[in-house]
Amino acid sequence: MPDVIVGRPALLVIDMQHDFVDPGAGCYNVNAEETVAPTRAVIDAMRAASLPVIWTMEAHRPGGIDTGLESDADCSFAAHTIEGTHGIEIVPELAPGPDDLIVRKRRYSCFLGTELEFLLKALRVDTLLLTGVSSDVCVHWTAGEAFQRDYHVRVLEDCVAGTTDEDHEASLLIMRNLVSAGTRFHSTDVIEALDAATTVSAR
Repeated sequence: MPDVIVGRPALLVIDMQHDFVDPGAGCYNVNAEETVAPTRAVIDAMRAASLPVIWTMEAHRPGGIDTGLESDADCSFAAHTIEGTHGIEIVPELAPGPDDLIVRKRRYSCFLGTELEFLLKALRVDTLLLTGVSSDVCVHWTAGEAFQRDYHVRVLEDCVAGTTDEDHEASLLIMRNLVSAGTRFHSTDVIEALDAATTVSAR
């Protein structure tokens, strides 16, 4: 079983925005609101350990010029996270702190066309802890790309939600087998690992 944290970790909170988290929103992820509390707990633990928390926000210009095939008639996603709308904002229960980093993105992968890789290298990150939405879209694409860039990837399964129950479970299985040798990780695993590290350093 792989360790939950290898080397220096960073927490990536992916797209916890109203258009994905609010029940009734056009791109609502099933039970996304239930991921808020465990995600908040991991954020608090990371901040207490002075470890980086990075947020992503999907953002699109009005008119959809930057959405690519996402706005194609064959795509099932409703218009979402349009700049200047309520839906683009991160839900208030998970507001970024003054020392947190925010990355805006136009596509599914948090790496594609963003500064994320520069930040991770500057922070000397080895393990990327993934939370957020959608497990079967943006989290999935990011997990695979992070693994191929040689990060230890841990998807915290109680901190992610998907577009449907079926797609969520299918994507968790794929990511689990792809990046963590079939091991499930949860928020409590990270919190316990950080507590143990703090106890050891305090001796």
